[in-house]
Amino acid sequence: MLNLEKVDLPSFQETKWFDLSPGEWLPVVISIHFDPYHGTRYWLNKEKELGIDAIKEIKTLDDLKILGPMCEDDLRRYPIEHFIPKAFLNGKKDFILGETAGTTGTPKVTAYRRGEFHATFVDWFGYIAEKRGFPTGGNWLWIGPSGPHIIGKAVRPVANRMGSMDPFSIDFDPRWAKKLKPETIGSKRYLKHILEQALDIIETQEIDVLYTTPPVLEALSTRMNIDKRMAIKGVHYGGVSIGKDAYKRFKKEYFPEAIHISGYGNTLFGLCLEIEESPTYDLEYYPSGPRMIVQIVSTVNGSHLNGNKPGCERLSEIVDYGEEGQVVFHRLDESFFIPNMFERDKAVRIAPTPTATEYGIRQDGVRNPTLLENNDKGIKTGLY
Repeated sequence: MLNLEKVDLPSFQETKWFDLSPGEWLPVVISIHFDPYHGTRYWLNKEKELGIDAIKEIKTLDDLKILGPMCEDDLRRYPIEHFIPKAFLNGKKDFILGETAGTTGTPKVTAYRRGEFHATFVDWFGYIAEKRGFPTGGNWLWIGPSGPHIIGKAVRPVANRMGSMDPFSIDFDPRWAKKLKPETIGSKRYLKHILEQALDIIETQEIDVLYTTPPVLEALSTRMNIDKRMAIKGVHYGGVSIGKDAYKRFKKEYFPEAIHISGYGNTLFGLCLEIEESPTYDLEYYPSGPRMIVQIVSTVNGSHLNGNKPGCERLSEIVDYGEEGQVVFHRLDESFFIPNMFERDKAVRIAPTPTATEYGIRQDGVRNPTLLENNDKGIKTGLY
């Protein structure tokens, strides 16, 4: 039996993300969530349902497949306390909640301990931003949701991490935006409302960094005058994936004086970052290991989202480097454990580059993630 109150765990939140390998970190996470007395209600019930002994049987990432694909509807169905280890429930003041935007249906809920939140969303960005020469000390303009989405809760400490004050902010509700059909009067009026507020700030304040989604930035860029665009020293993208052509346009035409850093991820798992510039404008992202693992599995027999070949079988079908497949995320946090989540995206599997290795990154990354074709999940995209 693991007594979390007495055992000095090698807590991830007290280390850098690359200090431990996934193989070293996974047993720690499993021992917490499957502890019979202090563990997580959801996973202890799942262990009983499957008839397994998780602590004995799950030693490597490949062993996670015995748990089967994560049922994302369970994250909508059960109270948040079902997914947090009992040992931590007396310290709720240490948790930061996040909800998804509802892209695939009813929003899902998760939580991060404060140290995990900062390591995942704040320190990870700050580490890569400093390596890439992202501007410090200037004013930020954030155009996106303030909450309950995790991205809105992270932007203020991220700006502070970069030596900036609380960012100028334009709030919008991505859930409402997703209800508005593209190119309708309602969607155009909503976008106009957002842009008018943003342009008021840009015209009166000295903005150095823009942080928003690619669709909003595209609309904003065409309305900014050239002097204001040339004054932008940093651009950070999130919320919606970006394509190569759009990325090239932002970098070469709209904001050529800026350092551009794109992000890929979500509220449930965290943030993968573009750690170096690509001469071909490919978008290559790496996670902050060992707490976040991304794998690419074959779609030869269809995607898991379409109910084809059983997901537990496909979890072992990792594609070769340079090949495209479906994205699978694993979140290995003390506070929250989400293995084997089949995402709505496809991407190319990539190995750590020399730059990634220099930065201490030992995990696979992904190149050019985009939505899977013909999936039946009712994906709703738009401004976010």
